[in-house]
Amino acid sequence: MKRLLAVLSLVPSVLFPPPAVASQVRPACPDVMQSDYFWPGPPDAAFDAHVRQWYAPHLRVMGEPSLSCGATSEAEVYRFLWLRTFHRPIAVRVARDAQGARLVAVELSGAGGYAPGAIVSKVEKSLGAADWQTLMTALAGIDFWRMPTLPLQDPSGLDGAQWIVEGRRGSDYHVVDRWTPREGAYRDAGLAFLKLAGIDVPAAELY
Repeated sequence: MKRLLAVLSLVPSVLFPPPAVASQVRPACPDVMQSDYFWPGPPDAAFDAHVRQWYAPHLRVMGEPSLSCGATSEAEVYRFLWLRTFHRPIAVRVARDAQGARLVAVELSGAGGYAPGAIVSKVEKSLGAADWQTLMTALAGIDFWRMPTLPLQDPSGLDGAQWIVEGRRGSDYHVVDRWTPREGAYRDAGLAFLKLAGIDVPAAELY
């Protein structure tokens, strides 16, 4: 048995991919003011109550829909929520349906670590096939649908930013949350959303 386990440990992990971590979309949404409107509450909570109560007001002020519940005509939809402690909250949502792909980007006047403020900018536009493929490539680069919602080891600090990516594809829903990725594919995926939205962020505010 020990010899077999040793051999298996040398087999490339691609032959034994980790199980998918997506959850099922909830058929109906709770009231928008409930803490589990955007993300399920116990026993299927992706986030604890503190995190849901922190993140949800920003999406609420933005007028964003829940991706984890309710009916939709969209085949796929992805959203990047960027909550920087001291700078404006930003969300970029990209969806595809029978008519093509569209993008909605919203920026608030507040700060991601404090009060949301009000909407100061909202962009809505159509995307081409190449734009959609750019985003799909970025998400494939992080293996989004198999990526754990939270890191195995919590690297968060007192300040910084939360980079939250959600996805809904058919009846599958998934969310990934990382704190201040300084380099790598996950950071690149978040930046891909911003680039598609035409949002240019000063270097000092990119964290």
